[in-house]
Amino acid sequence: MLKIPYGISSFAELRKDNYFYADKSRYIELLESYGEKYIFFLRPRRFGKTLFLSTLENYYDLNKKEEFAELFSDLYMGKNKTKLANSYHILRFDFSSVATTSEDELLYTFLIKVQKAIEVFINKYNLDLQCPKSHDPASMLNLFMARVQSKIEHNIYVLIDEYDQFANEMLGEKNTKFKKAVSQTGFVRRFYQALKEATADGVVERIFATGVSPITLDSMTSGFNIAAKLTRDPQLNEMMGFTVEELKPLLNNLDISETEKNSLMAKLQEYYNGYLFHQDAESRVFNSDMVLYFFKYYLRQHKEPEDLIDSNISSDYRKLEQLFSLNEEEKTNQILESILNDELQDVVFTREFSLDNRFDADDFKSLLFYLGFLTIKEKSPVNIKLGLPNYAIKEIYFEFFSKIVEDYSGHELFSSESRKTVAELAINGNIKPLVEEIETILNSLSNRDFILFDEKYIKLLFISYLILSKFYNVKSEYEVENGYLDLALFKKEIESVKYEALIELKYIKKSDYKKNNSKILSEKIAEAKKQLSASSSAEEFKNKKKLKKWIIVFAGAEAVHLEEI
Repeated sequence: MLKIPYGISSFAELRKDNYFYADKSRYIELLESYGEKYIFFLRPRRFGKTLFLSTLENYYDLNKKEEFAELFSDLYMGKNKTKLANSYHILRFDFSSVATTSEDELLYTFLIKVQKAIEVFINKYNLDLQCPKSHDPASMLNLFMARVQSKIEHNIYVLIDEYDQFANEMLGEKNTKFKKAVSQTGFVRRFYQALKEATADGVVERIFATGVSPITLDSMTSGFNIAAKLTRDPQLNEMMGFTVEELKPLLNNLDISETEKNSLMAKLQEYYNGYLFHQDAESRVFNSDMVLYFFKYYLRQHKEPEDLIDSNISSDYRKLEQLFSLNEEEKTNQILESILNDELQDVVFTREFSLDNRFDADDFKSLLFYLGFLTIKEKSPVNIKLGLPNYAIKEIYFEFFSKIVEDYSGHELFSSESRKTVAELAINGNIKPLVEEIETILNSLSNRDFILFDEKYIKLLFISYLILSKFYNVKSEYEVENGYLDLALFKKEIESVKYEALIELKYIKKSDYKKNNSKILSEKIAEAKKQLSASSSAEEFKNKKKLKKWIIVFAGAEAVHLEEI
């Protein structure tokens, strides 16, 4: 049985120990065909970047020549070996954990990373060299390149993992440290200038660098302007992450029926698929680590995990607060509201960023795209439209939204007590405690917050509670053959959950309700009943025995009508 390589990014370990591996080796041939020797390539967190670098390392490392057949024989590149295979010394830098707490620590940990890479290189190739001593990364690299050139017969292939990690960690902070590091005289820019000099001297022939965002490209790589930026190349869309076809061996590895496999694939697509990095690319891709986390849990427990994103991964994605602080609060909150309501975002992509300039809307949306919080949904003759890639990312947005509401209201949105209100719905089919909880939140918000208040905001509050409770897969504006449902609650694979639900929400301005509460309320109830009756008659609901259907009408902060249909 195939083992699940969750958290494993060593290509050799995967290949030797019978772990699942989606063959991405064909992209080695494609990249060579481009003729680009120095490449920068961006993907969101946990998308298989480190594993791809490990694949390149094992393919090109001259020390791996004797292992080539074992590692590659049944893969695409084992059958289509290029003349560059096993022909380089590999110098690999990993900047994934550079510290950012102070300027001194930033410099020190960056320097240690450079020193470690050089020492590993020297030991790996058994060279009669010592790592140069210096307090400056660029000087250390320059000295090393000058000395190593006479000690090796082959050129060097430089691999760089997470070139931008430290910059992304400082997003939303006062960027004095960042600016100093990447300024014209800063140590990071000088490091890349030294790397560029090594390519000019001939000792470094190829470079492949990965990162998450282009936040540092404008500032940092102006000292390294020979690189090709291939992030949005349509032919490389599936180079990292999994396609549907690539996941089929994992599904076939499970002892379940074809019907169950199809159901599981549909669930995986909803939770983790949807990423598209160029509008003309052929296939959408899954976040690879999220999928592997799901399979690892599923194989052990024979059901889906309660949390869609593993706690070891979720912290990498929960940077929304930092991101939303980069722009004016009013503008970013408008974008957040639009995203939460599943509205598509028009964008003209920003290729490079400068923290010296204020972020405009396109900059902000572009950054959300690069970090994996939005993805391409549609293209038009004028621009590209972005939207949420999947349910897992939607859950993260609603967690962030709940924190904003907590800050405004002073009321904790998600606690053990508030979870009980959703549990009462899920287990006993009683929605009243949840409605009362929403009323409490609404009443704790100031009148100022109600100026633009409408049905959408109430729905967002309901979704936040329902998603954070982990009991339900929540669908907003859920399309069925007879119309749309405001909220459809589908239970997750949790034994205690008994009831699913369909909810139609209506809102009346408090001032309008005071003027003519009887007539306007009757109209809203009739409208809701008509919509709920038409939508709930859909085929998919006919065999659901424990399906609750409710109409809820709010006037201002008060639920003035709650009716089960």
